[in-house]
Amino acid sequence: MSSIENQNPKETGESMEKNSDQIPEKPESKASSFMNLVAEASTLAWNLVIPIVGGVLLGHYIDNRNGSELTWTLSLLVLGVIIAFSNLYNLYVEHGHQKPAARKVKSKDKKAHAGNK
Repeated sequence: MSSIENQNPKETGESMEKNSDQIPEKPESKASSFMNLVAEASTLAWNLVIPIVGGVLLGHYIDNRNGSELTWTLSLLVLGVIIAFSNLYNLYVEHGHQKPAARKVKSKDKKAHAGNK
């Protein structure tokens, strides 16, 4: 008989668990983290700028067509600011839900902390 056949299946399962916990994770490169930061900043900028500038431009166009002075421009500016901050809040909530998922404790960390209680 070989040594593998003599081992207890329970021991074999444990050794497989230990090996799966020892898989090293690749660290995120600096270029990748920089690009993620740029992507988040550009998303934030577009979500703030488009509604505000769009409201002002549309309001100016409507004011020129109707012969009114600044009624539509100011109204749509305020609406654009409200929409921009709504978008900002939605991004904040979405980003807040993603962070805890990224911080999950790994199984070997749980075992190490279980003895500290």
